[in-house]
Amino acid sequence: MKKIHNTLSDKMEVGEATLNVCLGSGLVALDVIVNGNPSTPAKLCAGGSCGNVLSILSFLGWKSSPIARLSNNNASENLLNDFKKFNVNTSLISCTSDGSTPIIIHRILKDKFGNPKHKFEFKIPETGVWLPQYKPTLKTAVDSIINEEPTANVFFFDRISRSALNLAKYYKSKGALIVFEPSSMKNDKAFQEALALANIVKFSHERIANYDTEFPQPMCDLEIQTLGKDGLKYRLKASKSNLWKLIPPFLIEGVIDTAGAGDWCTAGIISKLGHKGVKSFFDSGLNEIENALNFGQALGAVNCIFFGARGMMYNLTPNMLENYISELILNQSINIESINEYQNTEMTSISNFKFDMIL
Repeated sequence: MKKIHNTLSDKMEVGEATLNVCLGSGLVALDVIVNGNPSTPAKLCAGGSCGNVLSILSFLGWKSSPIARLSNNNASENLLNDFKKFNVNTSLISCTSDGSTPIIIHRILKDKFGNPKHKFEFKIPETGVWLPQYKPTLKTAVDSIINEEPTANVFFFDRISRSALNLAKYYKSKGALIVFEPSSMKNDKAFQEALALANIVKFSHERIANYDTEFPQPMCDLEIQTLGKDGLKYRLKASKSNLWKLIPPFLIEGVIDTAGAGDWCTAGIISKLGHKGVKSFFDSGLNEIENALNFGQALGAVNCIFFGARGMMYNLTPNMLENYISELILNQSINIESINEYQNTEMTSISNFKFDMIL
């Protein structure tokens, strides 16, 4: 396996004074993490696929700027405070009365055999009332976003909207690597446009099982299909083949929560292939691409030792994480006991949590 280059994130380009930049549009939410025990305080943290990927990239040394249209309520305040713990740029997030701050209950459970599992809930348990859902950024905001961030190394989006497509088109014209991570598929004009703009598309086989049927030939330069505990597979448009190649997973002990593994994988891939925009991606050979996929999977595997989609960020420093990832890639195993002895940053915890506290 190729050695991890310099630092975990390759965060600074030689001779440059600025960090790599990733902008992201899509699901930015407040996660409420519970485990079913009423005596255990609920933990609040920024979440959603876009929120997680951008937060992780900031942790890896990038300047990350999520784009979101949130409400002006306590949920947004908690979400933004969590972003700020990890130096995420929040200047492209609006908080207005006509916005919406999605709230996702992340419930950590065990199956009948004692194995960890999790589920996401979108209704208040006591009342059955729907929690706030995602609202896309308005297309009228695109010009102001571009004025504030005229260039980026990477543009990421996980929800299709006119604003996201317009931003992807603009940043692609400026040399950015475009990464699309859909959570569902509707093979319509908008989805086709998203694929045409994207250099990389990454999706879960559990959520989009019929991608191969709808698109027997590669539509994007790199297509990544995650397979849960079985790893991932990928194919390249340049290979002139529709065959997928399997990249096996890293198997580690002590797994307690698999949520967020895919977001860590995405952020790891971006950090390795997108640090010079689309140029670094097209300059990458097969070994570099597979190294990036392995790096992403290693990040996702280690995060499974912690509670929460980004639990690793609250328990390890970037330098500690680099050491553990290097150990995992080299030896296919890590010392779990040494990891669990450390805590870096605390999540916000609320005893006797009620949803009216944040709505």
